[in-house]
Amino acid sequence: MAQRKTPPAATGTAALDRVGPYALDALVRRDRMGEVWSARDAAGAPVRLRITPALDDPGPVLAAVDASRATRHPAVSRVLDRLVDERGRVAVASPRGRHTLADRRKRGRLDAATVGPLACALLDGLAALHAAGLSQGSVSPAAVAVDEDGAARWEDPALLPAVTASRMKLALRTAVDVTECAAMLRELGRLPPELEAVLDPVASGVPGAIEDAAALAQAWREALDALRMPVPPPGVRARVPGLLPPAPPPRRPRRQVPVPVRRVAGGLLVALALAIVPVAALTPGGRALADRVDAYAPLRQNEQLVYRLTGPGGLDVTVVLHVSEAKVIAGDLTAVLESQSSLNNGSGGSSSTLPLGLSGTTIRVHGDSLVRTVAGGSVRDLVLPFQPGHAWRDRRAGSQVEQSIVEDRALLGPVSLQVPAGRFDRCLAVALRSTTVLIGGPGATGTGTLWFCPGVGLARAHLVAGDQPLDVLLMSVH
Repeated sequence: MAQRKTPPAATGTAALDRVGPYALDALVRRDRMGEVWSARDAAGAPVRLRITPALDDPGPVLAAVDASRATRHPAVSRVLDRLVDERGRVAVASPRGRHTLADRRKRGRLDAATVGPLACALLDGLAALHAAGLSQGSVSPAAVAVDEDGAARWEDPALLPAVTASRMKLALRTAVDVTECAAMLRELGRLPPELEAVLDPVASGVPGAIEDAAALAQAWREALDALRMPVPPPGVRARVPGLLPPAPPPRRPRRQVPVPVRRVAGGLLVALALAIVPVAALTPGGRALADRVDAYAPLRQNEQLVYRLTGPGGLDVTVVLHVSEAKVIAGDLTAVLESQSSLNNGSGGSSSTLPLGLSGTTIRVHGDSLVRTVAGGSVRDLVLPFQPGHAWRDRRAGSQVEQSIVEDRALLGPVSLQVPAGRFDRCLAVALRSTTVLIGGPGATGTGTLWFCPGVGLARAHLVAGDQPLDVLLMSVH
């Protein structure tokens, strides 16, 4: 756009209440690049306004701003406008985020489920800038904006090298970006050793370590995939709920509806759900429902799901799960399941020890939970709210009188999933830890990850017990 000028301020920016068409609300911070203000445009919409110090030649800064404007990536902040006044100060308007990564970090360390997709987004953003011949130049938590939906993006791309007239070669600046980003991610929270191993050589400047943002992003995604953690694809706007403040507790209704009325109303809603689940498991925009537990269960009568289980000792089993009934039982929408299993080879395994309730059970929607009946009691496969880090625990009886089984689950977040039955979007990955508790203390422990997808429920599982892996894949849906 054409260069615009604003009147100089005799006592500095703090004395102004406007910069061009922008009304200044509050000074956010000062740093080496000048000042950051929260402001409003001519229509009253909120914006972020970066104002540089007075420059003898603002041309390089304007060139850097225009170059970053041409770099269109969801993890790079958009330039809405730029102005220069008679003193050579440049004002750059960009969307105002909810807060910064630095603000989020003050509330505590981030978990791996949050750092995982965040790192994908930030490294992708650096790769886009570097491909355009730019460096971020100011990598830090304060330079990462977090939007209202939890998406992160780099602020002030390429600005600091232009403001400071850096003579550092571009190849060195981009390598510094990668090193500082790795160090920042490493310090955000506790990570699994597999993820630390990706970042540590880069953050420490080990000779021969990765210096390319795209290559580090690829290595990071491979490590996430090996851990069965959600992996956002490149180029998407990755929403990371763990970057947002915790949701306020739901307000309690002022009036309690009488139980008979609640049951009748619940029955009507369930009947409607049964009628529309086959066609309404997706919103009009094509995105799977993510705020209803019934969206993540097989609730269509006569639906048939075919699974394949592979494991130690040559175990290779096909399980056909059939929804024999889908109806309201005791006020809960319930799917009654029947199953048949068969060995695919004669090398071992037993169809009588199938996990995850596939040998025959029920799944019901009870309040905010998706409850599955299993031997010894029941467990909750999913519990609202669907926010990464949300955790719950269930306990049921073991196979012996003196035993009990404690199962801890934690939601890792939404992810797209490709299995033999097809591609599913907005699936929910759940980490599982199962411990057999004896009278004398804890016993054997198993861990794993489960993936639940809209309309079908369980679509994939990877379990490890006694160092023996077991994999479950959804092969087809009829």
